Amino acid sequence: MPRINSPQLATMSNETTISVLIVCYNAKHFLQDCLNSIRDRVTVPYEVILLDNASVDGTADFVRTEFSWVRLLRSDENLGFTKGNNFAARYARGKYYLLLNPDTVLLSDIAPAIRLLESDRRVGIVGAEMYGGNHEHRPSTGHFPRAMLLWKFGWLWSDPQKRPYGEPNLKAFQVDWVEGSFLLTTAENWRALGGLDESNFFYGDDVEFCRSTADHRLTTVHCTGIKYVHFGGYEASRLGYLYAGFRRYHRKFSSYPEQLLADAILRLGLFVRIGVFGVRYLITRDKSVGEKFRRCIQVHKNWKQTNSVAPRFS
Repeated sequence: MPRINSPQLATMSNETTISVLIVCYNAKHFLQDCLNSIRDRVTVPYEVILLDNASVDGTADFVRTEFSWVRLLRSDENLGFTKGNNFAARYARGKYYLLLNPDTVLLSDIAPAIRLLESDRRVGIVGAEMYGGNHEHRPSTGHFPRAMLLWKFGWLWSDPQKRPYGEPNLKAFQVDWVEGSFLLTTAENWRALGGLDESNFFYGDDVEFCRSTADHRLTTVHCTGIKYVHFGGYEASRLGYLYAGFRRYHRKFSSYPEQLLADAILRLGLFVRIGVFGVRYLITRDKSVGEKFRRCIQVHKNWKQTNSVAPRFS
């Protein structure tokens, strides 16, 4: 069960503008750079609430010793990303919540995003410009996964600069969704939506949260003036969660005919991937291609499971 291991408040000021929520599972090796970047870059009054999600790498002791200003929460079980953030948010005191992955480093202040939220109540979520571990630019915004876009997953990414939002000096662009590794929202919007959907253990929670925000007539924007590094990335082992996320999205937001169409497109695309990866692996014996082929077969065998509330894949 979740518990608070340290009652120490994580605020760096008497007043808290923003609560930074970090859910950590065996990511101690990332935390020093992540927490130092918050301390060095963020200029608005803030607190950091870190949930140690049943880590076994000494995360809790490390944070307690090296970052005493962080409010440390611990769980005896891995709650996942959604339940973990919802639990951490119960203790948040800020007017704004920033969901931040532990494997990230802020490259700039987030004050411009706060000013945007404060000046325009039509905005419910702000995302940032994402870079990889080698500081290469990486896409961090996308289109909602409408059925016809599911023919090719690459079509789901979007170029945010096609839809400028507000005054040019804001460097903001309207998008459908932003990456959950850096997702800034208002406490008011968070509470109105009830936080993240806990039926989603892993993957797609950011897309669903942005869609629910849009259904409440609030806009999601991408702020290119705010930059961060995200070391994580997609792996073939997560393919099952990806399919589950798309199917769950359509069950939640789409009409029945759209659900059937999305399911048909996903299933057909899966068969094509199985064929392509299978042939490529037979020819090349490339282990990475073989892993993709194996994962596609696994999704096919567990197709009913990918439509369950909280599927688990190994």
